[in-house]
This record gives sequence, structure tokens and C-alpha cells, in this order.
Amino acid sequence: MTPSTIHAAVVQFPITMDLDRNVDALTRLVETLPTGALAVAPEGALSGYLPRPDVVDHLDPEATSKAIDHASELSKRCGVHLIAGACVPDGDLWRNRSYVFTPQGERFHYDKINLATSERGVFAQGDQLPVFNLCIGTTQVKVGIQMCREVRYAEQWRALARAGAQVIAYTNNAVGSTIGDALWRSHVVSRAGETQRFVLGANNADPRQTCPSLIVSPGGDLLCEMRGDVLGCASAEIDLASVSDWTLNQARDDLNL
Repeated sequence: MTPSTIHAAVVQFPITMDLDRNVDALTRLVETLPTGALAVAPEGALSGYLPRPDVVDHLDPEATSKAIDHASELSKRCGVHLIAGACVPDGDLWRNRSYVFTPQGERFHYDKINLATSERGVFAQGDQLPVFNLCIGTTQVKVGIQMCREVRYAEQWRALARAGAQVIAYTNNAVGSTIGDALWRSHVVSRAGETQRFVLGANNADPRQTCPSLIVSPGGDLLCEMRGDVLGCASAEIDLASVSDWTLNQARDDLNL
């Protein structure tokens, strides 16, 4: 490995409303990863998730808080930077949030900006596209996050790339769509290729999965991919030296479109 190379992993397991089950699966999988890895788990992994407006009636804020604390301790114990999603209360509404946990005990988060139809009016939408500067071993890694249907909105991914993100974590919970995974998968590859960034996408393990868990290079090459019904990790060594602004720097910004 070169000084600019890190071990990246996508962690796939069934996202249920039984948080003990979710946390147990997450723990067993993260424990298999080497110290210094960057791991991405699905949307709603620490709270459970259902793609319908009454999802909040099935959420348990206290249990979710404990699951979030467990994920933080897991990150510290294993020496793994971990990104995982949770639905959390925020005043009268909720947030669909992805957390970043570091081995140093830090916690950062991204709140989903482009909400699903079933989330609107129940969840508060985010208004920031943060880039997190993580120290993984001796390597500084800038990471942005997108969630589920946000794969459709290329402008958000370009904004992260322009803000310096080298890796975009894609926390996903897309199951049972009639569109099928061919379109969603092609979107992920496109987002990687057009931004020239690594994309680490983790989805709910389910035979009806809409988009596979996968890691894609800045050139659009598929580094690894998992079947939808598999509980496990897919990993790749990613060299941040291959991240480039060559495409972004040639974008036209002088047109009123």
C-alpha cells in the first residue's frame, strides 16, 4: 500500500426494526475489518427504516440512541472509521441522518437534503453538504455523504467534489422498487465517473434490493459488488492519488441554462 491508499469497505446486512439484531450484525461485520479501515453501512442501520410515512410510529428514540453509542464504541474498539445511518428526532420532526464515527470518539453527521416522498412532512430536510476531514492512519481523507434517492441528483455530488471530497459514502436503503437495480446501479457508476471520486455504496441486504452494495473508482471501474441477499462486507484498497479534478475543471459555468 502507498501512503495515499486506505482500506475501504461496504457493510451489508438486513435493516430491521429490531435494533439489537441490526447492531449485532454490524458489530460482527466491522470486527472482521482491519484496523484503519473506512466502512460504510446502510441508511437507517442504527434505527431501522421503513419507506412509508408512518415509519416514525415504529421508531424507538431511546433504543436508537443506544445503538448510536454502540456504533461509536465499536469504531473506537476496532480502530475503524464507520459511517452509518439513523432516523433521529429533532423537535417536532425527525432527521434522516448519516453519522461518521471515528476511532478517536468523534461524531459528525449529514442530514439528508432530498427527502423521499414518504419522508416529507415527517422529516426535516437538511440544508448543508459537509465534507469531513478524517485522519485514517497517516492519511488525510476528505469524505462527503449522500443518501438513497440522492443518487439521482448529480449536482449534490458535484458540489461535494468541488468542496474537496475524495470519497463519497452512499448510505442506501432501496428495496422493492419497480425501477430495478440497473438504473440505480448505473447512477452510482455515473456519479463516480463524472466527479472522479471513489463511491462507497452500502444497501440493505434484501433479495428485492434496488441498488447493489458496491465500491466504484474515480474512473467508473467496479472494484467490488455484493449480491443483494448476502450478509457480509465487500472491500477494496483505494488509492486517493487517482482522485482528479480534470473533468470538473472543464465544466462550463458561463452558460445560463
